[in-house]
Amino acid sequence: MPADRIKQLEELVSSVLQNLDNFYSENSQLKQRIQVLEKEKAASSKENDRAKDLLEKMKQLEASRRKLKKDGSTARINIKNVLQKIEKMDFV
Repeated sequence: MPADRIKQLEELVSSVLQNLDNFYSENSQLKQRIQVLEKEKAASSKENDRAKDLLEKMKQLEASRRKLKKDGSTARINIKNVLQKIEKMDFV
């Protein structure tokens, strides 16, 4: 094999090894990035669950508020009716 062919082969092998090293390095960086993204995803999911719980509590509170408002309205009407009956009574 002529020396120039061996030299070309050596350069190609060197190039392949360099590319392989670059790929391993990039793969390592991508794995680290995946780990970071998975942690962010877990944190985001936890925050999302927390937000859903808070939203559900807000809905429950709103339903309770509406019920209390309705009950208060009913109580006011009942009190008004009782007061009117008391006013109509003759205590003498």
